[in-house]
Amino acid sequence: MKVLITGSSGALGRILTGYLISRKISVAGLDIREPVDLFTEDQFRFYNCCITNKAKLESIFSEENPTHVIHLACSFNKVRNRRQEYEIDVAGSSNVFEVAGKTLSVKQLIYSSSAAIYGAHKDNKEWLGESDRLKPERYRDGINKKLIEKIYFGNQVREDLHIISLRICTVIGPTFDKPGSIVSLLIKFPYIPKFCMESRLQFLHSDDFVTLFGYVLDDEEIIGAYNLAPDDYVIVKNLVPWKKFIGFPLLMLRGILLILWNLRLLNLQPAAVKTSIYPMILDPAKIRERYSYRFKFSSAEAFMSTMNNNQLPPDCRF
Repeated sequence: MKVLITGSSGALGRILTGYLISRKISVAGLDIREPVDLFTEDQFRFYNCCITNKAKLESIFSEENPTHVIHLACSFNKVRNRRQEYEIDVAGSSNVFEVAGKTLSVKQLIYSSSAAIYGAHKDNKEWLGESDRLKPERYRDGINKKLIEKIYFGNQVREDLHIISLRICTVIGPTFDKPGSIVSLLIKFPYIPKFCMESRLQFLHSDDFVTLFGYVLDDEEIIGAYNLAPDDYVIVKNLVPWKKFIGFPLLMLRGILLILWNLRLLNLQPAAVKTSIYPMILDPAKIRERYSYRFKFSSAEAFMSTMNNNQLPPDCRF
């Protein structure tokens, strides 16, 4: 097995690279950022490449001849330009799809989708399954992921090339460090809007994430879309009961978020506020039953392991 990871310098890319190297699997990574982890060349080879550069992608694939491709690269809240987001996320993902299809060594292409693809709606079921509607509305990350899945599952591919889309909830753990994210705000911000008290959140611990990813990589028959999330969720007021919940008009909050978003001080799209009211909780039954998997961590345990590594106040108790 030889694995090529796009977006290898991102949080998930680094976690997966470390996991695969621990299994003595050869890894090649490509990203527009240099890797911060130090691996020997026989373990990991890095290419500075954007997925919008199709010619360079073809050259890398031809040189590496990977058997498995994990496509993580995306703009996710790093770009504030819709056209540029589309070029990176959708057009770039189309390049990865086409190049993987032409590279005969590739037998498996795994795309990293997300819960955002389902959309936040008042009539969302308590648990969302893979066959439920995909209606991301104005949430751009969800919109792009829906378009990408349409490309990946709507076009003909080689019979020996298996396409998998993993719709992943928020992955956290001891190494999590994303300033401006919802998790960072929950950990570090002393005040939380009162309308978030009953919000449901779902967190996948990084240990469960890599274990399930390993099962998928070893599975020669798997195809299609799968939710990647724990089999539980947690309520905000129970997760951080020591926080102060204050009354805050939703419209005012959206306005503040829009300003902070445009100033690049917050990594949370204003449209994502709706998820606090109508959450997207993923049902992992399909992947859990496929591998008879028992999760090692609950959502609350995943959050606490993250918080313990991010200066948990001494008086906080679960």
